[in-house]
Amino acid sequence: MLTPAQTHRRYMARFIPSITAYVLLLVGSNIVIEQFQPQGAALIALALLPALAIVAVIWSMGMWVIEQPDEFVRMRMVQAMLIALALTLSVQTVWAFIEDTNMVPPRPRHLAFPLWCGGLAFAQLVLRLRDGGHHGD
Repeated sequence: MLTPAQTHRRYMARFIPSITAYVLLLVGSNIVIEQFQPQGAALIALALLPALAIVAVIWSMGMWVIEQPDEFVRMRMVQAMLIALALTLSVQTVWAFIEDTNMVPPRPRHLAFPLWCGGLAFAQLVLRLRDGGHHGD
């Protein structure tokens, strides 16, 4: 069984390269698309590259949950993830229904993960306040 410190180190060893790859691939693919205006499979591949990096970020977060030995910390993270999911799905659903009226522009679907991350931060803050500041670290 891993210690909380080992779990954190393993998480960071996965997360930092993944999020760095996301930023570099997002910027790089946008530059290539703007400068060279690729078509077909090349355009699809360039669009997928940053998304694959986000999948790696999500995987690193899931592995943190799986490897976390502290049951309280793990439970609270899962609660925060579920709250973030509920907020993200709610915002996306409400926007979609309003979008159907043509009163708002199409929702930026690629912002679902950043929205979820914002919801995760919010949920963690609320749970920390609820628990009297105890964070299990």
